[in-house]
Amino acid sequence: MDQPVETQSQTQTQAQTPPVPVQPAASPPPAPGLSPVQPAPASTAPPQKKSYVWAWILGGCLLIVILVIVALVALGWWGARKAKKELEKYQPNLEQMKENADKWSKESEEWQKKSDQLRENLPNPQNSSNEVQPVQ
Repeated sequence: MDQPVETQSQTQTQAQTPPVPVQPAASPPPAPGLSPVQPAPASTAPPQKKSYVWAWILGGCLLIVILVIVALVALGWWGARKAKKELEKYQPNLEQMKENADKWSKESEEWQKKSDQLRENLPNPQNSSNEVQPVQ
């Protein structure tokens, strides 16, 4: 044997183990009516991807609700500021209106007293003996 030691050991191990014949994977026989060239349909479908459509729809609805709430808060804040500015603009007039209301209240009380005095001083028509007689 003229071969180096390494190749001799390789040849010996190859000689000792018999070669294993490679057989193609066993495939099921073709279904009746199909030619052997066409592959048989797969018995299990590939797993489908999970669809997250409902998550997107619910997320969109949630986003719309949040935007509406933010818009309502902003509108309320703006309205409150606007109302406060208007009240501050009319504040001096409010003080004057309160003073006028107090004056009118006092005047009203005075007029009521005068009216009561006048009623007391007028003769009572039921007590009068002078009846008005119609003219003929």
